[in-house]
Amino acid sequence: MAIPDALIDQIQNRVDIVEIISRYIPLKKAGRNYKAPCPFHHEKTPSFIVSPDKQIYHCFGCGAGGNVFSFLMKHEGLEFPEAVEMLAEKAGVKLPRYAGQRDEAGSMSRQLYDANELAAQFFQATLAGNRMAQEYLRSRGIGGETAKRFRVGYGPESWDALLQFLKKKGVAEAVAEKAGLVIANDRGGHYDRFRKRITFPILDVKDRILGFGGRVLDASLPKYVNSPETPIYSKGKHFYGLNVSKDQVRKTGHALIVEGYLDFIIPYQAGVHNIVATLGTALTVDQARLLKRYASTVVMVYDPDEAGEAASIRNMDLFISEDIAVYVAELPQGYDPDTYIKKSGAEEFRELIKKAKNLFDYKLDKLASRFNIRSAHGKAAIAGEMLPTVSRINNAVLRSDFIKKLSERLAVDEGSLRVELKKVKQDPGERYRAMEVKEARSTSKGAEKMIVALMLEGAELVRKVEEQLSAEEMENTSVRHVVQAILEMRRSRGEVSAPALINRLGHDDEATLLVSEAVAMSEVFGETDRDKILADCVAAIKRDNKKDRVKRLQSALKVAQDSRDEETVKKICAEMNALMKK
Repeated sequence: MAIPDALIDQIQNRVDIVEIISRYIPLKKAGRNYKAPCPFHHEKTPSFIVSPDKQIYHCFGCGAGGNVFSFLMKHEGLEFPEAVEMLAEKAGVKLPRYAGQRDEAGSMSRQLYDANELAAQFFQATLAGNRMAQEYLRSRGIGGETAKRFRVGYGPESWDALLQFLKKKGVAEAVAEKAGLVIANDRGGHYDRFRKRITFPILDVKDRILGFGGRVLDASLPKYVNSPETPIYSKGKHFYGLNVSKDQVRKTGHALIVEGYLDFIIPYQAGVHNIVATLGTALTVDQARLLKRYASTVVMVYDPDEAGEAASIRNMDLFISEDIAVYVAELPQGYDPDTYIKKSGAEEFRELIKKAKNLFDYKLDKLASRFNIRSAHGKAAIAGEMLPTVSRINNAVLRSDFIKKLSERLAVDEGSLRVELKKVKQDPGERYRAMEVKEARSTSKGAEKMIVALMLEGAELVRKVEEQLSAEEMENTSVRHVVQAILEMRRSRGEVSAPALINRLGHDDEATLLVSEAVAMSEVFGETDRDKILADCVAAIKRDNKKDRVKRLQSALKVAQDSRDEETVKKICAEMNALMKK
């Protein structure tokens, strides 16, 4: 039995997030907000912000964030009902008792693992009988043995084939929904989430299936559909493929980090076994600590685009704080690990990895291309970006060596850099927030987050967003989920608040972090024209969607031409011409 929303709202309105969090860590006033060293990762200078106005916390170092319930759940290791119960007592709100709650939670986890295992078997059996899906895998270079090794499957086009299969196996619809395998419809029933998609099971290091990723075979959108956050699955706590690569990662002492299922599978198939893949989110401190169990060094192999470059730089500080050596391997423009391995082979890929730059050289090279390294202002700007990274290095010898290298590269006095190093406030949020807000308005990935930030500014902006964009135009699954929840809240309640939104989202880890990050982004809007920000974000999203659609159509066109399907070729060409005109 769920705790009524009215009671949850009542509790939340009666407690103050600042007062609750200050019981655990010392908060200091900083303007309208409060600051403290983050309790969820190691840092020397505060980057953990608590907003009394929004009743939200957010760490700009590790990305942790949420409302007062989220904080207790993460800090105390509580389930949501337990956090509600704890705060209800503080707020003087009487809650009905739910007997056997903890036993039910343990039993539910087992049911979810079992449901996922059955789903994987169903998808594998479906793949074995579907020539189209098998041909797609062959076209992507995935051999039959590799598909079996990673339990790759296929979700049929039917609306409820998986659901009916699970029912016959004794799995209740409610359990299938909680596992993220089916989605509730408006008529009180459910339909399969992974329809007409190649499925990639996501396993933990104990070989338990946590969830799935599903990829389309054609040019339709969205390209990927992934399992939502569930009681057993959180994207920010796992890596794809670590269950099979952990022994080799431990043996070599270092891990290659790529983005996506195919960027893991193709190199692994080619013999590169010390590799893991992220699950569509920025790296988190939980992932860094998980990888630290097996490796002391990581090499990030990201796509050579602006988003990949920015992600690499941001993730560097995360690893440094956990005493993990980090390098970045730069792929040629237009390649990802999947396509590079196919073109050049595993040995060339290994050679590229050997040429990976350490964090210092990589970041310094990127900054030198952005600022004039010969001018005094350029040197100051580069030092201002480099010194916070240097300050995170715990080893004094390494820190001193990097200061010396920076002095030589900038041709400035080493003593001056040490003076500036003492001034460094290790607050990644202060360094990146303004830059991210600027970049977000020109890239669709950032623009989608910015849209959430705008919608949390008030009902009028929610209305304007709804007029100009649909949730389906958002590529990020979590953003779509959050936007839909905001629209539903506006219709049912007339207003939207970040803490209430997090409760409505069921404390889905990724969605919660997205909301807290959006609130933090809105802090730097200042007097900026919101309508102009919205227009820029909408333009970026629509532009990139069109580009993505054209790219997919080009791939589909090649397949149609190779098979001499003239009718399909004509249809694709007509659609491409229409898009090009736009």
